[in-house]
Amino acid sequence: MPRLDHAAFETPDPDATAAFYERVFGARIVKAEGHPVMAYVGNSGFAFHETGGPGDHVGVRVTEEEREKLKRRLDEGGVDWEERDHGIAKGVFFRDPDGRQLEAITYTTGDNPRRP
Repeated sequence: MPRLDHAAFETPDPDATAAFYERVFGARIVKAEGHPVMAYVGNSGFAFHETGGPGDHVGVRVTEEEREKLKRRLDEGGVDWEERDHGIAKGVFFRDPDGRQLEAITYTTGDNPRRP
């Protein structure tokens, strides 16, 4: 069943932004080379990308089967989408009718390997 995974934002200083979330919310910070700085608050994450990254978006976690069905529904609805391989996950990026960017993300291990 799809569920919210993360909210992603671009920032000129991902480390400083994540540190703010750590101080204010008690977020657990995870850094991995080539990936955004993550700030986990409970079961949700904030992904802080450097400016020029994938753009602000909301990630919804889906299974591989759900991601494939979603791509078919997007095609049937005439919605443009792009699939990106993150190494640890694959994401389908698209926009809702109001222009908000969304990502349907499937982790290769079935769950986000950076979570505890």
